[in-house]
Amino acid sequence: MRTIVIGCLGSMGRRRIRNLKALGYTDIIGYDLVDYKKAKPDCWYTDMLDEVENFLENPTGLYKKVDCIIVSVPPLQKQKYIDLGNKYNVTVFCEADVTEYSGSYAASATMRFHPAIQKIKELLDSGTLGKVYTFMHHCGNHIEDWHPGCDKKTYYAMAKEAGGCKEIFPFELSWLSYLFGTPVYASGVIDKKLNDPDISADDIYSTVVMFQNEKMQDYGFRCWPQLSHITGTVLIDIVSRPAIRELRIVCERGFIEWNWNDDHISIRGAEEQDGMLFFDKGKAAGGYHSSICEEMYISEIANFINAIQGKEQYLYSREDEKVCIEMLRKVEGK
Repeated sequence: MRTIVIGCLGSMGRRRIRNLKALGYTDIIGYDLVDYKKAKPDCWYTDMLDEVENFLENPTGLYKKVDCIIVSVPPLQKQKYIDLGNKYNVTVFCEADVTEYSGSYAASATMRFHPAIQKIKELLDSGTLGKVYTFMHHCGNHIEDWHPGCDKKTYYAMAKEAGGCKEIFPFELSWLSYLFGTPVYASGVIDKKLNDPDISADDIYSTVVMFQNEKMQDYGFRCWPQLSHITGTVLIDIVSRPAIRELRIVCERGFIEWNWNDDHISIRGAEEQDGMLFFDKGKAAGGYHSSICEEMYISEIANFINAIQGKEQYLYSREDEKVCIEMLRKVEGK
């Protein structure tokens, strides 16, 4: 299988190359506008877009067929590469973003593959603690710790248009929706506390989000779909030191707690239900927070490749992405 990674010299591009290699795929072409001499690439590299098109346009002879394109570039650059893949009928994988793009692509939702989220999903679906009433979620990470040493004036995550909490909010909804259902309502307050003139991104999103899910209700003689909703708070900030990601889910017969620094999920309920569910946290790549396990990124790419090959369904649909981004617009009053 041959893969083109667009943005191969950035942190996410390098990560996706590591993911592919971990899965045994080594036929990788990297494309980036950055001078390769300044950042040694991890794969066969080109800084010429024409060369990338040659691989797409000539699948026989000298050039081998390209099976997929992974787009790991800042928001304002993504659309043209999605269009390029669509033009040549090559499946595109696109990193999570603050907007939905036109054309065909698979959107990233990495946290759906985190072992803790998988465990919580299993626990909720089992009905052990009864129905879910509400939840509280806080995700915070100081913006200057995202990529230490970056140029504040050019790093997109520090800009109001595409960075900071604006980027994190739909990213968190992508996996909260995996647990609770489709987000149907959101509102909130946006605040700004950092006074650094080079950081224009808003740094606090304090929100309320409602999710709706459909479950089959057994009435003895026939099952009917029954809609229910779950409303909770989602606090996002880019001022927290140290970084934090904590979730509490209040259920009918107790509650669930998860802190991303832990290797377990805590269950508090009836005496016989108290306890901890342990999981393998995995390992982080060098330079990353210990809780950012590389395995979830590998699992995501494996799911994407299996979906291309028709072996399984991709875990995050374009409709899933669309509604999460719509909730961002509601919080921002747009």
